[in-house]
Amino acid sequence: MAFTLVAKVVTTLVVLAVIGGMTATIILVVNDANDSGPETTTATSPTDATDPTSPASPTEGPETTPGIVDDSVLYEVGVGIADMTGPCVEINFMGYAEVSQSGQGLHLRQFARSFIFKRGDTRVVLVTAEVQSVGIAVRREVVKKLQEQFGDMYSLRNVIITGTHTHAAPGGHLVDFILDISILGFSQETFNAYVEGITRSIVRAHENIVPARLFYAQTKVANAHRNRSPYSYEANPEEERMRYDGDTDDTLTQVRIQRPDGSLLGVMNWFAVHTTSMNMTNHLVSSDNLGYAALRMEKELNPITVYGRPKVVAGFFSSNLGDVSPNTRDPRCEFSGKVCDNQYQICEHLERCYAQGPGEDMFESTRIIGTKVFEGAWTALNSPAEELTGELGVVHQFVDMPEQVVAKYDPVAQTFNTDEPVKGCFAAMGYSFASGTIDGANTLNITQGTLEANNPLLELVSGVVAEPTPEDIECHAPKPILFATGRANFPLPWHPRIISVSLLWLCGLAVLGVPAEPTTMAGRRMRAVAASVMEGRGVEPRVVVSGLTNEYIHYVATPEEYMIQRYEAASTLYGPNTLDIFLNKFHEFTVAAIEGTDVEAGPEPADHRDSTLSLITPVVFDVAPIGRNFGDCLQQPEARVKRGDLVRATFVAANPRNDLKQEATHAAVQRYELTQWVDYVTDADWDTKFIWTRVSTLLGTSQVTFEWRVPEDALLAPYRLVYYGASRSVLGTVTPFMGASNSFNLD
Repeated sequence: MAFTLVAKVVTTLVVLAVIGGMTATIILVVNDANDSGPETTTATSPTDATDPTSPASPTEGPETTPGIVDDSVLYEVGVGIADMTGPCVEINFMGYAEVSQSGQGLHLRQFARSFIFKRGDTRVVLVTAEVQSVGIAVRREVVKKLQEQFGDMYSLRNVIITGTHTHAAPGGHLVDFILDISILGFSQETFNAYVEGITRSIVRAHENIVPARLFYAQTKVANAHRNRSPYSYEANPEEERMRYDGDTDDTLTQVRIQRPDGSLLGVMNWFAVHTTSMNMTNHLVSSDNLGYAALRMEKELNPITVYGRPKVVAGFFSSNLGDVSPNTRDPRCEFSGKVCDNQYQICEHLERCYAQGPGEDMFESTRIIGTKVFEGAWTALNSPAEELTGELGVVHQFVDMPEQVVAKYDPVAQTFNTDEPVKGCFAAMGYSFASGTIDGANTLNITQGTLEANNPLLELVSGVVAEPTPEDIECHAPKPILFATGRANFPLPWHPRIISVSLLWLCGLAVLGVPAEPTTMAGRRMRAVAASVMEGRGVEPRVVVSGLTNEYIHYVATPEEYMIQRYEAASTLYGPNTLDIFLNKFHEFTVAAIEGTDVEAGPEPADHRDSTLSLITPVVFDVAPIGRNFGDCLQQPEARVKRGDLVRATFVAANPRNDLKQEATHAAVQRYELTQWVDYVTDADWDTKFIWTRVSTLLGTSQVTFEWRVPEDALLAPYRLVYYGASRSVLGTVTPFMGASNSFNLD
């Protein structure tokens, strides 16, 4: 799963079977770890601030094209942003499949950023959502809500939704059984929050469509990631590897959107890195490194604006991130500290092999990697760019993967061999799926590169899901099948059979919509195929891979990497020819986009939302302790603090699930201005942490601690910390309340 399954993880496979009145819960052991371009440019931050919460000094911004443009303006574009933060407590995070990793608060809010492109009768929506991934169920509901307002203007064909792949956000929204089991089933709260936030961002973009011009640029981002499966990468043909610089793509691709007068409207950035700087021990909702980059860029472009309400929107999209980790330090064994790789260099039993980011802790690593990505985007924004002036279009198809028979691709000759057809398989996970990766490792010494079914524990677990057929075993070889998920349909399909594949033709830029995490070389082949078609038809080859688009089917490894069967290959669902299917599709789609034709719509997948099951308990009631009221401050901040200090206050709390506070805040730092207290910093700021603690489940009592790291440039003035809560009575009535700390002076 692009969601890194972690070693040491005992994932609760919730198989609710109501058979003869019996509910069976089966616990299974599962683990998941989860080019060349322009010359490297050393980016320089536009301000001295190291985080987005520091008020940014006004900047000159990108170079603009002078003069008012009339007839030459070919497009209309709308940008929109909305808060999509889900329940920040008690719901398990989607990504590491760590059943103990439930939310306990909030560090960074989740945002959906939408871009609508229009030319004539053609319009396309492109969304980047700060979530692990988005599936067909969420997309269907978003489209349904859009159609209620705008008719058939928006559909599954032209609404493209991508996930940034953060592993620090609530799950339970994907409606594929294996993707929701570590969340303890379907979460209606998460689903509704994501649908509402994404829809709101699209509506805002729709309401703000203006004439615009598009510009394309690229730059390099150094030292922001590493390849976490180098053995697999080395299995690709040497002649192919020699075409590229290194085993990761460090090119950042950018599309800037400008009004006719040259002022900036929005920015879109694609970069290949896992959003796993926040590790499996984290319990605070976070948009991780790409979320930090977005906040930082929007702060620079909108220095006075509150987070989540910028006029200039900066979206960051994932790319071919499958084997790319932000944890740049060498992996080491958890206790012994020796170098390891979980394949040839193994740790002792019950000792994890994992890598860490460049910082002292995961928060600092998030900031460091996010800063590097932001600085690359800022460099591109302030560099010369090519104007995009081509047609606008979208090609979309639902693809029945086991039914696909396609021509095999030769990566050396870069041609398709029509005399050598290959086919897709029913979905299945390999044994190395249970190994995890250096981003999220296991403690059971389940190694990567497993080519034989030789683990008694996994063999025991394997047969519980479904038995693979002889055809499945042959089709997936050399992958030893751990879970034959394509054959498992109770209580609903464990993995999709029919998937969504798309290509956005953005005025001369081909945006390849991949519903998975392609590895570095898999993404390079996708780009090469589309570029070859473009060159053959006299179109300048501009191509970017957009991962985690519209669906989530785990990984896409190359056939050569598949033979090695490290984690990414074991998680390539549809067999060794999965990539070849995508390459054939993107060849077909690129031809259709250039020629202005369409492709068959394909068979739309069934809607399984009525079959979901859940063990997630609702909020029953909240109670304040005897002698206390909701919002009472239990721990006051110091009366006098200095810049750089950590200020905190603790309050009598209620469950934050009662009110998700989308477009608002659970807590704030207020500053006294003139004659009143004014919200100065919210829970969306990098410098704050909102931490909820359950005191007694039986009594329904809880506490909230709100922390603020005072920035070095904070204004010397009186401040206080406030908490905005909502309590639930036994009868279900939700009542808002507010609590405030004593004031404190900043010296």
